[in-house]
Amino acid sequence: MECLPKTQQKTHWEEVFSKKKAFFGENPSAFAQKALELFRGQSVHTLLELGCGQGRDTLFFARNGLRVTALDYAETAVESLQKKAAADGLASSILIQAQDVRQPLPFPTASFDACYCHMLLCMEFSTDEIASILGEIHRVLRPGGIALYSVRSNFDKHYRKGTHLREEIYENSGFAVHFYTEEKIRKLAKGYEIMAIDRIQEGNLPRDLFCVTLKRNGPLPQHQPIEREKTF
Repeated sequence: MECLPKTQQKTHWEEVFSKKKAFFGENPSAFAQKALELFRGQSVHTLLELGCGQGRDTLFFARNGLRVTALDYAETAVESLQKKAAADGLASSILIQAQDVRQPLPFPTASFDACYCHMLLCMEFSTDEIASILGEIHRVLRPGGIALYSVRSNFDKHYRKGTHLREEIYENSGFAVHFYTEEKIRKLAKGYEIMAIDRIQEGNLPRDLFCVTLKRNGPLPQHQPIEREKTF
């Protein structure tokens, strides 16, 4: 299949979410269940979720007492989650809005106790865009706040398969994925303390994921270009 240009990925996800009401399933991800345990231990009450999709993890967090602000750039997903939240009586616990995370986050500094991103940062973002997103997360977290994100790893069976787009980004069946090494994760963690880098497998493929736990640790350093990984 011919790969989709970057500008068409949003349209692709809109179509995916329109055709299937629970593309990733109804149950919360294993990563969300692990995250909730950490949030309870860190006294997290306010959570920012980036790339919420159709909300399987968003609803799980809200059902467990968190106040969640959930963002996704696919308006179809946002509308679907709004309906689910209302049907579950969780509308007062979840703020949902459409947002392209490549743009500055529309929140004041130090707004949230934690941020959660499940497979968002392995979308078709350049390394500079990823660094910018992590910088914005750093800004909106309170001092000592927690950032958790998962990304497809270089151990994933689809790594370097399909059509190579740029950097470590490959397209398979219309989905563009940026794969990560542990080295890349460490280079991107400026301004954070790395609390953990774990690996899990998820889904029927299965996807091999790095699960990263970061703590906001002091001011964000002045922007410096992230050294690109070599591609082969």
